[in-house]
Amino acid sequence: MKNIIERFQDRLLRLLILINSDPFYIAALWRQRGVNIGEGSCIYHNVVLDDQKGMITIGKNCVLTGCTILAHDASTNKLLGLKYGEPSITQPVTVEDDCFIGYGSIVLMGVRVGRGSIVGAGAVVTRNVPPYSVVAGNPAKVVCTVDELVQKRIQSIKENPQIFPAGIEKLRT
Repeated sequence: MKNIIERFQDRLLRLLILINSDPFYIAALWRQRGVNIGEGSCIYHNVVLDDQKGMITIGKNCVLTGCTILAHDASTNKLLGLKYGEPSITQPVTVEDDCFIGYGSIVLMGVRVGRGSIVGAGAVVTRNVPPYSVVAGNPAKVVCTVDELVQKRIQSIKENPQIFPAGIEKLRT
């Protein structure tokens, strides 16, 4: 009976995640599902986090948008002699504090995304990301530091203020 109640609660949490638009509330729902998520982090409804309990850690003040984070790999299960539904190989995934994980990106098992890093949209992260780095591509590679990206953005905004709806006076320079 307990197993049935737990499965019902899990499905209810999944449904709430899908229909909610508040990324802070969604982070709280993921916490209830057993994902370690630091305070101030927001997770949008279209994020997929692996169901491996306790294998994913998201730091404080992170933003996850439309990404997938996997802590398992079932691709070799059949070749290893495992039957459908048997546990796959797992490795923890850690996203340290102050990271941004872009839309459509995939972070694979065993990866640590270093503090303050940015994972670009569509990146496939197969290796650790150094702190304060920007990674992009498949497989993801470091393309610059976060400071370099910020300087590029500031320069672009100064040259074309219309691309920054908040207004140039909001810039931290």
